Amino acid sequence: MSMSTIELARHWEMLEESPEKMMFGKLLTELSGQSEERVKSAARQVPISALRELVHQFNKVIEERKGERVLELAQELANDGISVDELREYLAQRNA
Repeated sequence: MSMSTIELARHWEMLEESPEKMMFGKLLTELSGQSEERVKSAARQVPISALRELVHQFNKVIEERKGERVLELAQELANDGISVDELREYLAQRNA
């Protein structure tokens, strides 16, 4: 019995450090380094419904990762002795 792409992706998602998940991450990294034309050419071979699902999943991950990055930046600023209020004040002055 074969699994659909979605079922396979969900299975991989459950396995934190599986070889398949690591290879999939490497594949995505490699794809991100390709030219726009190569990415478009590859995407044309994928059904629109699958592309929409990929975009949806990527958007969810982007939102999650934004939060992670904000926390990293906040920690870096705190380590440098810059408070949240000082940052707000600086940004307010800069945008005025």
